[in-house]
Amino acid sequence: MRVEVSPDAAGFVAARGGRLWVWAAYPRGCCAGVPAYMHAATELPRGRDGFRRIDWPGLELWFLAPAGSQPDVLEIGLRGRRRPRVEAYWDGCLFALTG
Repeated sequence: MRVEVSPDAAGFVAARGGRLWVWAAYPRGCCAGVPAYMHAATELPRGRDGFRRIDWPGLELWFLAPAGSQPDVLEIGLRGRRRPRVEAYWDGCLFALTG
């Protein structure tokens, strides 16, 4: 898996302690066949464990993929001007392309 982190996202994460957790999760209470959406946070998400450390210079990156699969490219970007937030992309998509 190749990791690409935008300079803006790296700076945002560094300013909040330098740690980033990335995971894919299915929406609660939804119908079958819905994809798992990508999430990213600078604080450990409650109720989630099993993250594995991904080497990335200057950033402590933790990743949890559904069913042990992983993207070819995990992209980390920054979105929003008024309320910026880190977003993760699985091969360019906001949902995990597993299977």
